[in-house]
Amino acid sequence: MWVRMRWQDIRVVLHFTGIFVVGLGIAMLIPLATALVYREWSAALDYFAGMGVAFTVGMVMISSMIKRPRVSHVHAMAITAFAWMVAACVAAVPLSLSGNYVTYLDAVFDAISGFTVSGLTVVVDLDHLALSHNMWRHLTQFLGGQGIVVTALSMAFALKGGAFSLYMAEGRDERILPNVIHTARFIWIVTLTYVVTGTLAIFAVLMYLGMPIDRGLLHSFWIAVAAFDTGGFAPQRMNLMYYHNYLVEVVALLLMMAGSINFGLHATVWRGNRVEIRRNLETRVLASVSATMIALVAMGMAYSAWTGGALGIFRKGVFQVVAGQSAGHQTVYPSQFMDDFGGIGILAIIIGMAVGGSMSSTGGGFKALRVGVMWKSLVLSIKKSLAPPTAAIMVRYRHLGERILTSEVTSTTAVVLTLYLLTYAAGAIIGMAYGYSPAQATFESVSATANSGLSIGVTSASMPTGL
Repeated sequence: MWVRMRWQDIRVVLHFTGIFVVGLGIAMLIPLATALVYREWSAALDYFAGMGVAFTVGMVMISSMIKRPRVSHVHAMAITAFAWMVAACVAAVPLSLSGNYVTYLDAVFDAISGFTVSGLTVVVDLDHLALSHNMWRHLTQFLGGQGIVVTALSMAFALKGGAFSLYMAEGRDERILPNVIHTARFIWIVTLTYVVTGTLAIFAVLMYLGMPIDRGLLHSFWIAVAAFDTGGFAPQRMNLMYYHNYLVEVVALLLMMAGSINFGLHATVWRGNRVEIRRNLETRVLASVSATMIALVAMGMAYSAWTGGALGIFRKGVFQVVAGQSAGHQTVYPSQFMDDFGGIGILAIIIGMAVGGSMSSTGGGFKALRVGVMWKSLVLSIKKSLAPPTAAIMVRYRHLGERILTSEVTSTTAVVLTLYLLTYAAGAIIGMAYGYSPAQATFESVSATANSGLSIGVTSASMPTGL
């Protein structure tokens, strides 16, 4: 039966969405401070305007409060969906006032790309974007990487018993710690640990390269955030190619790999159980898919017009496979995918993006665990077809503990995979309708849907409004 929401339910959704929007306005204090420090007065006014909109919209929503509001599972689903949409529209306000976006829609596009850690961008003249606006773009990925609902939970907002429902509604299916708020805070601890470590490592490299201290620190933080939160935004139009340094790429590569791993697995390893990394079905599938796609990309580049040699294949090919499954940082120009990767290389990148990272991570796609489950389901079907009718056949798999494959897990996984594949296909068809080749349209559709962030050249400020 389809769930119908009464006015009382709508008021609950509006109330808690308003809390998130006010929190977003408070977060704008960081780019505002950046603007004031660097004397970007025009940009500072943009954030005063953005905060004004956020506080006004948020307080209007909060005023719809009812007595003793409780968040049910239905409320959680609606709050999560509505909060993401409203947050993107509000976050786009200062960006649209910057003058670096052709329309407000373009600014909303980048805000959504930030919160969903997709990394695709339609900004104009990124190289001369104000530091405060660059800070805000990367903060949207910082918040979105953990989830704006998880962010709210970590701040212990009064959710009246609905914390776990909200946690589940944002795509998290594993409670790392017994208390959901503690789980949300643990996610932030993991994130901050990696981001701080990555920032310091990249900062050391940039200092060696001679970049000014303040600029180097900002760039280091932005690269680390976008890498671990698998976002893909960069402060320069050339992305990581701007730095011309393999050490920056190596640090970003390690952060992207860490960001694509399940937060539950991070917790297990932190508790000392390192064996789980090797035995876990999800990490094994992720490693197998990555290795296969790397081999295919290397083959495609070797038999294409690529002239960079074996080291170039590693720096460009291997990096793009990992980036496609996670963050979307690029070390090649969009046109190089068509020119240097060959058909098989492009196909491998598309498959890697489609699979994505791990469950309960910041990576997108339909997740490596689901691929593993479908493979185990195939094995189970074959065993049942070969076994006697009276035989009891079970298939076990390891994912943060021993699990038994059930028909419910298989059917749910099949539904999610089907919905993803249909969305990939729909986006590709729409792209082809706008005149792009099947390879270009499929590449960009999968990248957008899987929150990968790699672009083959379709996404730009000149992209048709409908597309």
